[in-house]
Amino acid sequence: MNLRTFARLLVNRPRTIILVYTILTILIGLQAQNIYVESNLLSFLPSDDPQVKLWERMDEEFQLGSTIIVYVEADDIRDPEVLKEMDRVASSPLVNKFENDKGIHDGIYSVKSLAEYIKKENAKPPMPGGLGGTGEFKIPDDKNLIAEYMSRYTIQGLKGTLFTNTYDVAVIILQLAENADYQEIQDRVAEAIKHRGTTYSEMTITGTTAMQNAIRTYTLNYVKIIFLIAIILVSIVLFFFHRTIKGVIIALLPTAYSIVLTFGTLGAIRPELTTLSISIIALLLGLGVDYSVHLMNRFAEEHAEEDLIDRTEKILRTTGKAILLSTVTTVIGFGSLMISSMNPIVTFGFGSSIGILYAFISTIILTPSLSVILRFKRDGIIPHWEKLTAFIMNNKKRFLMIAIFFAFISLIVLPQTETDVNYLDLAPKDLPEINKLIEYSNNFGGANFNALMIETEPQGLTYPETIDAIYNMELKMKEKGINVYSVIDEVEKVNEILGRNDVIEGLSEFVGVDEIIFDRIATEGMVDKDFSKTIVLVYIPTGLTMEETEHIVDTVNEIAANTVIPHNGHVSQLTGQDAINVAINKKLTDQQIRSMIIAILLVLATLIIIFSSSIYGFLTMIPVAFILMWEPGFLVAFDIPLNVITISIASIMIGIGIDYGVHITHRFREEMNRGLIKRDAMKLAIERTGLSLVEAASTTVAGIASIFFMNISALQEFALLIILMTISSLIGAVFILPIFYDFKFIK
Repeated sequence: MNLRTFARLLVNRPRTIILVYTILTILIGLQAQNIYVESNLLSFLPSDDPQVKLWERMDEEFQLGSTIIVYVEADDIRDPEVLKEMDRVASSPLVNKFENDKGIHDGIYSVKSLAEYIKKENAKPPMPGGLGGTGEFKIPDDKNLIAEYMSRYTIQGLKGTLFTNTYDVAVIILQLAENADYQEIQDRVAEAIKHRGTTYSEMTITGTTAMQNAIRTYTLNYVKIIFLIAIILVSIVLFFFHRTIKGVIIALLPTAYSIVLTFGTLGAIRPELTTLSISIIALLLGLGVDYSVHLMNRFAEEHAEEDLIDRTEKILRTTGKAILLSTVTTVIGFGSLMISSMNPIVTFGFGSSIGILYAFISTIILTPSLSVILRFKRDGIIPHWEKLTAFIMNNKKRFLMIAIFFAFISLIVLPQTETDVNYLDLAPKDLPEINKLIEYSNNFGGANFNALMIETEPQGLTYPETIDAIYNMELKMKEKGINVYSVIDEVEKVNEILGRNDVIEGLSEFVGVDEIIFDRIATEGMVDKDFSKTIVLVYIPTGLTMEETEHIVDTVNEIAANTVIPHNGHVSQLTGQDAINVAINKKLTDQQIRSMIIAILLVLATLIIIFSSSIYGFLTMIPVAFILMWEPGFLVAFDIPLNVITISIASIMIGIGIDYGVHITHRFREEMNRGLIKRDAMKLAIERTGLSLVEAASTTVAGIASIFFMNISALQEFALLIILMTISSLIGAVFILPIFYDFKFIK
């Protein structure tokens, strides 16, 4: 089908075209129901990464099961009524219906709480001197009796694990069986808390997995909200420029179709999304509307051409071609993210790329059809835009000097840019699961599981010299202020002078028992059955900066690497949530540089091929070069670190910046081919295409601004960067690019 035949079809059968395209969109869009959100940072590392491999080995060896933590707050957790509440939740049929089945039927492997230990003390038979209990397995009503139980060694040893030394916070630890349905059990626990009978305490479900579930639910719920807010903001901008609802409909409808098609395709091909993927909606609303704006404005601009078929053919051949060129370069910018070794970044790049392609297809098919049906004509215009155009043309050198100055300042502060993978920045700030997880970390020494794995030959851990070596390694870590724990501490506590029989007896207590009270629990114990493997827990507080966390991880790894374990022993590097965050953080800069270089080279090659000119290819890249040089300045000025979300910003801005440059260059060459001199051609390009770029940039800013309504700091920083660099792209294309087209060698 040639261009004129296509134009005739759009003009003569617009309603049929829209109906067929709508049916196709609905069929594909139905696949969006398959989408789900993954909020585990482990997904950002490739499956063959050493951290991932080590985590999988440790999980396999020690059966690291997930836990549900019920965070209990009261004036005094020793109050009998508070303890009874805890007991009603912990022993509720909703929670642990089959107490001794190890989770086979109800998914609960074990439940630990202060109330349970008080009941055990109370169940002891009465003894002379008051050393026993009442013989009843229940919470006593006598506060003095509870106080006596609390003073005993068996319960004092739980301080800092199941309750705080201030006696105002306690936790109930529910260890889940392997392959248990976490969400179903969490719902049961929530129901048990709700129906516990009395409310002498405040109870909140928390823990790493609970936080991930909360983030997942929050993210999915906000998809519709962000979509609605973005549409409202973009509609306001469009109405400002056009003063008519027709313009709003023509610009928005193709973009809405492209979003439905994008998420339908993702649902069919890559249904696992992350928090970052939500920004695709706002991004497409901003960028997709740009294409419709350019095409419908050109449709109105060519009003002198009364034959609609001729007019449609002309705008498709001119502005349509420019949109095609910008689509190709924008797809390359987003597509460069797909070389990342981080799956969520790949998915974001893939989703954005197909989204831009769908935006182009939807624009080419729907915008002319809607313009014909609605008889669109441009009613609005920016006052005094022609005067601004003249001002730009007369002050080109001044603008260049200002741009170079800010680029120089930005490059000076480049060493001050930071990378920071703080999981809490990726989480909404107002979720109780997250707030209580932070409190849990502060009160109990850490919230994330981090551990070293020690391996020896069979029976290697039963030798005193092995125990001494591990114990000395732990002492070195503790001297550095790092809180660690292992079964070695327990063995050393009861044996000052170790013999092999003492070691075996001590270690045997930790084989086949659940002793890790720390967000994840080793269901098979902290020592394997042939005494050749054990783990050392490393407590890293929540809320540290990435630099502080990285320092702890590096210190632990250095001490571990320099530790010699007898009997062919070996200490692994640290793994776990915080260690994985550090590993991701170290990859970020390399990821950005790689994707940015590939995007620049591919876009440059595409421009040279498209324009059949190396000169025009390089010149069109100039605004992008300035934008990338300004980026460090934005990062430092607004104190924004590079993280798993903002790391993609450079590639995104290459796509957007080139988009704007392509439209100016294409219009400039079009007018030159019509016989205009360079100055007049550039003046007309700024007056006509430049005005559409202002509208396009405004809609992009409006669409991205919807992200600010999500209370996630990393996404808000991401939105701010895109807004700043979108404005920079506009400035680069309209204020800086014309300077270079004024050179004598440009013909």
